[in-house]
Amino acid sequence: MEFYLWLFVLIFISLIVFSIRFKWWKKNISYSYPRVLMYHMISEHLPKKQSKFNRLRVKPEEFEKQLIWLKKNNFKSFTLSELVSLKEIPQKAVVITFDDGYEDNFTNAFPLLKKYGFKATIYIVLNRFNKDWATDKDLKVSSNELNNEKMLTDEQVKNMIQSGIIEIGSHTLDHVNLPELNINEKKQQLLKSKEQLEELFKINCTSFAYPFGFHDEKDVSLVEELNYSNATTTYNSVYDKKLFSNYKIPRIMISGRQGILAFILKIKKGRVR
Repeated sequence: MEFYLWLFVLIFISLIVFSIRFKWWKKNISYSYPRVLMYHMISEHLPKKQSKFNRLRVKPEEFEKQLIWLKKNNFKSFTLSELVSLKEIPQKAVVITFDDGYEDNFTNAFPLLKKYGFKATIYIVLNRFNKDWATDKDLKVSSNELNNEKMLTDEQVKNMIQSGIIEIGSHTLDHVNLPELNINEKKQQLLKSKEQLEELFKINCTSFAYPFGFHDEKDVSLVEELNYSNATTTYNSVYDKKLFSNYKIPRIMISGRQGILAFILKIKKGRVR
């Protein structure tokens, strides 16, 4: 009898935690507002004791479930630059984005995007092959875990660009904390990364993502001045043009620690983590 009582209490507490976290009872947010989704890696998890960042690793089978759900529910896929250029945004517009430029974006995500007919914008750190580009934003020290990840090669990037479904955006030269830089350093990171991407891949680079989501008003002004058409943040919401400019576009983070139910609730509610 005592076992069943404890089981009931455990289930009850779990339901409360789930409800607080995902606010499933709240009204769905209109699909007239685009959902811009933020991913990093599409890969298997590392053992728990070896990883702080498994939340950034969405397993390939989970990513496929998410794409299947979006397709079955008639979501329309755009790149970021396509979305901001639309005069009228259709119902159920979705943009899939990836930060940093991990190799699994090509090996695992790209085949699934092609299979289900979805586009994506990938924000690349230019100096991603340096083994000190990635920093733990909480500890403010270099992250060995992330620095040891394999990164996209230039040939893989070119292959994806040729497919017509992948847009390449800038994530600065060195994945820097922009608000901590002086004005000349900011310009160097924003302009040189854009120029190098355009020269290397023969593209027009107009999309940008603030590393860590950190930015100040000078960063926002510079991004616009340097002829980017848009920039994404890590603010968790749908993209309501009345609330957010093209240079402060919010995104919904898709966590590798949550399953398809959490994903569906995020899409419907628009801002749950």
